[in-house]
Amino acid sequence: MIAFRLRLLLDFLAVALVIACLAYWWLDNLYHELFGTALFALVIVHNVFNRRWYGGVAKRPLDATRVINLVTIACLAIGITIMLVTSFLVSRDLFPFTALSGAFAVREIHMFAGYWVLLIIAVHLGTRWAVVMNAFRTTFGMRQSHPVRIWILRILTLGVVVWGVKSFSEMAFGEKLMLTYSLDMWDFNEQTLGFFVNYASIVGLFAAVTHYLLASLRWFGISRSGKS
Repeated sequence: MIAFRLRLLLDFLAVALVIACLAYWWLDNLYHELFGTALFALVIVHNVFNRRWYGGVAKRPLDATRVINLVTIACLAIGITIMLVTSFLVSRDLFPFTALSGAFAVREIHMFAGYWVLLIIAVHLGTRWAVVMNAFRTTFGMRQSHPVRIWILRILTLGVVVWGVKSFSEMAFGEKLMLTYSLDMWDFNEQTLGFFVNYASIVGLFAAVTHYLLASLRWFGISRSGKS
């Protein structure tokens, strides 16, 4: 169980590093590349920890949750690979010997992949949210469900979702996913914490939507099977 908690901690650290890498104008290029390198190291660690999962993929029956999880993981692998390759091609500090001169289009692709990776990570988190919450309850000794705690968590989730919708618009996240230029330039001198809170809420938004969508699909499937 301790190893599993460590894995969750490293996974959330990876999410934090993705958001930190998006704050390029807050960091200088060297720190951006250092954070990116740490992120790829965590990706390797994540896959080492989950190596048994790959061996059992073909043995498990497929349902909606597993199909979405498989598609999400495949998309995440593609996005991470694109980020890794393009990071070498635009590196200025850690790997300058692999960089291309100019490479404006490569930088655009690298940035584009970064936003999609954050979105896909959020969806992947949503597919595993029940596991995360079980680990959280076990860690803090909350063995049994309590109606008050459940409603508090639901209200907090609703707050994150509402803030995430607001942040989705404020950060022009949809335009960034479509590689569309936007005029939003975050002023880190005024509100550094707001940048991270906004992107964290966007992750929470898509994780919550994915979790409750899958829960609805499972409930619908159980209801249909009960009626048949």
